[in-house]
Formats: sequence, C-alpha cells, structure tokens
Amino acid sequence: MSYRDGEAVPGAPSRLALAATLLACALLPAEAWAEERPGFDAKTLHQRGIDPQLASLLLDAPRFAAGRHAVTLRVNGQRRGRLEVSVDPHGALCFDRTLLDTANLLIPDDSERCHDFLARYPRSLVEPDPATLTVSLVVPTEALRPLQQDVSGYETGGFAGLLNYDLTGFYNRYGDDASRFGSANTEVGFNAGDWIVRSRQVQTWQDGLSRSTHLEAYAQRTFASHQAVLQAGQINLYNPVLSGAQITGVQILTEQALQEQGQGATIDGIANSPAQVEVRQNGALIHSTVVPAGPFSLTDVRRLNTRSDVEVTVKESSGGERRFTVPAAMLGLGLPAPGYSVAAGRVRNIGDAQGDDPWVISAGWTGAVHPQLSLGSGVLTSSEYSAAGLSLGWLPWLDSQVQLSSQVSDARARDKVRGVQTDLSWSQRLSDQWSFSAANSWRSPGYRELEEATYEPETTQQRRSRYRDQQSLTLGWSHPWLGAFSAGASRSSNFDGNSSSRGIASWGTSVGGVSLSASAEWQMGGRQQQDNAVYLNVSVPLGESRRVRGWLRNSGGEHRTGLGLNEQINDQLGYRVSAEHDTRDQQVETTLGISALPRYSQLDFSYSRSDAERSSYQGGARGGVVLHGGGVTLSPYPVRDTFAVVSVGDMSGIKLSTPSGPVWTDWQGQAVVPQVTAYGRSPVEVQTRSLPRNADISNGLAMISAGRGAVDRVEFGVSLTRRVLLTVSTDQGTPLPRGATVSTADGEFVTLVQEGSQVFLPNVLDQTTLWITAPGNNRCELRFELPQKGDPSVYFETAPARCHTP
Repeated sequence: MSYRDGEAVPGAPSRLALAATLLACALLPAEAWAEERPGFDAKTLHQRGIDPQLASLLLDAPRFAAGRHAVTLRVNGQRRGRLEVSVDPHGALCFDRTLLDTANLLIPDDSERCHDFLARYPRSLVEPDPATLTVSLVVPTEALRPLQQDVSGYETGGFAGLLNYDLTGFYNRYGDDASRFGSANTEVGFNAGDWIVRSRQVQTWQDGLSRSTHLEAYAQRTFASHQAVLQAGQINLYNPVLSGAQITGVQILTEQALQEQGQGATIDGIANSPAQVEVRQNGALIHSTVVPAGPFSLTDVRRLNTRSDVEVTVKESSGGERRFTVPAAMLGLGLPAPGYSVAAGRVRNIGDAQGDDPWVISAGWTGAVHPQLSLGSGVLTSSEYSAAGLSLGWLPWLDSQVQLSSQVSDARARDKVRGVQTDLSWSQRLSDQWSFSAANSWRSPGYRELEEATYEPETTQQRRSRYRDQQSLTLGWSHPWLGAFSAGASRSSNFDGNSSSRGIASWGTSVGGVSLSASAEWQMGGRQQQDNAVYLNVSVPLGESRRVRGWLRNSGGEHRTGLGLNEQINDQLGYRVSAEHDTRDQQVETTLGISALPRYSQLDFSYSRSDAERSSYQGGARGGVVLHGGGVTLSPYPVRDTFAVVSVGDMSGIKLSTPSGPVWTDWQGQAVVPQVTAYGRSPVEVQTRSLPRNADISNGLAMISAGRGAVDRVEFGVSLTRRVLLTVSTDQGTPLPRGATVSTADGEFVTLVQEGSQVFLPNVLDQTTLWITAPGNNRCELRFELPQKGDPSVYFETAPARCHTP
C-alpha cells in the first residue's frame, strides 16, 4: 500500500513498508558487527538479501530518502497543510522559505537557501513519518511569528468586477385564473485598488406590472493605517445612538462600526402555502423572495438601519395576505461598536413619501470608560430637524449585557414638536441550558425620527397612530437530548389606543437519527389580523442521505397532513417529493422539487398540483459573476466586498473547500472564493480526490490574509506525474531478488525491488538513468518503454522492464 496526499491507495506497492520490515530484520541480534557501519552484521544482512548500505541509511530513525517529497506539515499539533519539502542525503529537512512561511515560523538571519533554523532554536524537534507522509515540528513559542496586528501587512489591491443575483419566479394557476410573480435582488460593482464600488437594487414583477427600488450606490475604501473607512455616494447614515437614514453624501467611520453596519437580520415566519414574501423598512422594499409552504427563515436580510422596525408581508398563493411587524430590538440591537462616525449629505427618499431633501450632518462616538462599561453619544442636525442621544452599555456579570439609550428630537417643520425616546434591553445566559433577552422602547408623542420629520405629512390620525411603546421578550432553552426550544413575543401600542402582539416559538431535537421539530406563530390581539399557525414535523433517516418526513399543519382551523421523501444525492444535486392532504376541500396536493448546485450557480425548482384546476411552479437562481484579469468566473454564492480568485493549474472540475462552501474550477482552471475575512485568515483547501490520478499538488492548503476590498490571487502549484509499476527481469530472463536497491547514477536511493521482481517508480517524467544493486550480483541498468501518453484515469501504469548488465 502506498500513499497519495496522505491517503492510502489500495493495490499500490509501498517501498516504505518494505523498508521498515527490512530494518526490523536487520536489528535482530547478531554475533559480529559490520565493518561498513557499526551496529549491523554484514554477513547476516547478505544472507537475508539486504544491502548493508541500505541498512546503514535506515539505521538512525525512520526518515525520508534524499530528494523532494509532498508531505502533510504539522506544527505543535496543528495541521498547516500540504507542501513539498526537500531532504538532503543525510535525511535532514531543508528549512527553506516555503517551509517557514507555511509553518508560520520566524526566518533566521542568514542568506542560505536552507536556513539554519535548528541552530537558532535548538529545542525544536523534527519528527518525520514516512509511512503517512507527514512531518511534525515541535518548536518553542518564540520561534512562531507573532500575530499580525498591523492591518497594513495584509494583501491589498487587485481589480475585478462583479454581479450578484438572487432571482425567484412563481406561477400559480387556479381554474381559468393565473398569477405571475418574479423578483430580482441584484448587486453590481467592482473592486479596484482597495476601493469597493457597489449598487444594490430590487426589481419585482407582478402580473405584468414592474416595480424597481434602487437601494444604494456608493464607493468605499478602508485606510488601514488609521483603521477608518470612507464611504461616498448613496449610503446608509450610521450613528451609534440615533436611528440612521439614507443620504447622498460622505461618511467616515471606524472599521469596527462598518462590520456592525453590514450585519444582516434573520426573519422567521410560517407560510400556509407557497407564498411571496416582501420585507420593508421605513416604507421601502428591501427584500423580496418566494418561499414554500411551512416555516421559513430569511437569513442575511440587509436592513437600511438597525433601529427601525421591519414590516413583513406574506402573500399566499391561495389568495390570502398577512402582515406582521418585527421590532428592531427583536432583530438585535447589540452594543455599538467602539469608535467614531462622521457623515454629511442630503437625505434621500427611497419610499413613496413626498418632501424636500434637506442637508444633514451627523456625528457619533462610542468608547469604553471601564472594562465593564461603555458610553456612546451622537448628534444629528438638518435645516428642519435636530436630535441628540446617549447610550450606556453595561456588562454587570458573566454572560450578561444591559443597554440603555435615550434620544431627544426637535422637529422644527410643520407642528414644531419635541420629544424623547428611551430604549432598554437586557440579555442574560442563566446557565448552559437557559437564556433570555428582553427589550422595551418608549417614546413621547412629539418624538420623531429624521425621515418621519422630513417626508411624512402630519395629520392628527397619523400622529395618533405612531407607536408609543414596544416590548419584546425571547427565551431559549437547550438540553443534550431533549433538544432546543426558543420562544419570542412582541407587543406594540400606539397613541390612538390600538395595539398588536405577535408570538413565535420553535422546538427541535434528534433522537437516534430521527429529527423532531415544531413551530408556531400566533396573533395575540390588535389590528393586524392573521391566522394562527402550528407546524409539526418528523424526519426519519433512510440511509446516509435519504430521509422520509411527515408533518401536520394547522392554520385558521384548516388541517393539512403530509408525507414526503427527500434525498441529497451528492453535494451538487438533491430532490424532494411530497403529498399533502387538505381537510378543507379534501384535496391531495403533490409536489416535486429539485435543488441543484451545478458548480457555478444555485438552482431550485418545484412543481405543485392539487387537482386539474390548480397547479403552481416555483423557481430560483442565486450566485455571482466575477470579471477579472484572467477572464470571467462564476460563483455559486454571492460575492462579498473582499474575495479571491483561485487557480489550480489549468484543470477544470477541481473541488475546493472555502469558508462559504464548496466551489469548483471552471474550464480555465479558475474558481472564486466568494468571501474572505477582512484582516483575518480564511482557509482554502483543494480536495485532492478531485484531482486527476496523474496529478500531484505541492501544497493543497492556502491561508488567505487580505485587507478589506482586496482581490487576492491564489495559485496552487500542480504538476503532472507518471507512476509506473515495472516487472523486471535480467538479461538471462531471471527475476531480481527481493530487497535489491534502485538508485540513480549518483547513488541516490529511489526505491526497492519488491516481491515478484516488481519496481514501483513514483514519477518517470523527470527520472534519470536508474541502476539496481543486489548483494552478490553485478550492478545493472534498468531499461523500459512506455506509451507516449499516460493514462490519467489510473493511479499507476504497468509495463515490463529489463535490467541490463553493461
């Protein structure tokens, strides 16, 4: 058995295993010592067919033969990836620049190709393991490179254009009536010289009517030496204390605040049938998609700001429509990021309201005044509006967080009102099982946000319909085998006396591979009318990738029971089939769905039919397109502000593991790493099983360290090899003895002759003339012929050979 990239290859010979056996034999007790090397009996070795020179080579400890070897490197127990190392004739490892960089070790102050690392750090240990093609290093802490604190030390620059798309379509037919809906959430832009330019928009189509909402278009750059970010264009105003707004202008903020600004929200709900879901904030459509029947979770919904509520509209294919509001506190406010923000520009209206676009100036600061206490402040002013606020973040004890903020506003237009708003939130982990969070918001009648004071006309009814206070509470509980439970409730009351409340709960566990889950949402009074819904689901495995599931849904007194089967055939294709019975009309609805990841995009399609009168189609596509110096490369995932382009020679279909998920190289041998952690380390690894059998890779793991906005370029060194298993005979037609040494003309050891006079050569493409030496036999030259082209589908070829004695 031999090893390729750390994996055993059945059926292939192993010179290393045989060498270990020979060494064990050589170490048996003997009466005399060999003259060539103390410790061996030359006569005994000759009797057993072992070359004493080979025994001397393997005497000290297991080690690699001289030459270059592809190995797995470990440093202080941590895997550092695959790379090609050099070993000298004495078995010593060459600490060249590639090895030191991969191991993240300091570089000694010498100019040699093989640095004298062990002389500088004599406590270091080198542990070669030829049997598993592994080299382990144990080094003192002072030999490791310190973590990069200076963000200017990361990769920068690069140019590439991109397009991100999230497309959905829905067609519903009921008798002679039909409805069509489509949506496109797109983002276009480019990265150039660490500048990030983006434009984001939402386009919807409803039965022939089209509507487009342009959300933002901006340019952004991080100045690493100052840890500051500059944004210009149509941007979201960020203030750590006050509610933001959409402006056309310029903004400077710290890098940490940018991370908070880019956080997406997760919105949960239940659809009673295949439904269109629209998410709005401040009256503007910020996300639109289609979801199947049952519980849904919209992840990474990019909000305009983190302090305004979100309104969700669920349009059922059966004709119903439901609306509910998710308070901002329930989506997570969190402590403001430390640092500052300064902005100036004109307010921009992306909704339907009418009004002027006044100039606005904003400034904010947040910092720690104590290890457990942070203080934030912010001011904002325009020609018609001013506001100021303070926030206090407190960590009173372990796993606890309290935030208190208060804002005052002065709306000088229209009614000239003043008001105050106060927010209080508390999150606490009580134990390993229990946690909860609570939030409350209260405002006086005269309090206004910037956009409310700028665009909305003031009538008595509208003033009274503004919310007066909001409360939200979430509770979580987990148990090793009972599963995890979470519940949340929110309430909002207005100045006109009306109020609305909504609750949602979920539970899930797994017992012996069987998954159990339940979800529920209900309206607890108020003007927003919607049916309460309960969803129960049981999923049973049928093998490793196939599951059968049953469910029960109840909504508005209507009961639905269903049974389905879904299977993930591989990491690129999955399907689902189901049948559901409706107690209301006694109809059975069947559904067939396919989810595919055809390497360069994510596709989803489903078809449902209940009777001859009613059917529906649903489809979607999601991914990205990157235009760069090497051509056009597709990505199955959206491309973020910092990314990389990877090439694996010119080989197509090579699978790589990235932080976003698996990607595959295209016909040019290139792939996109869609998301790289800015000022961090992002691993990218080649799945060696996807390489052709005649290909070797020097290092299959790369750690990408890039600054924000960079387009990094990573090239994996891949070389073609040709492995051959030879059956050798002498000029007289007799086989060679087992254990004979195969070496180069210079005497460099290559391999051993194995049982049956077989010789395995790992690479004949760059092989020089080989000679075979056996105790008691004359030295002979190894000669063989191979077809002009090798077979890439096999690990090694076979051929006859002759050992010619000159």
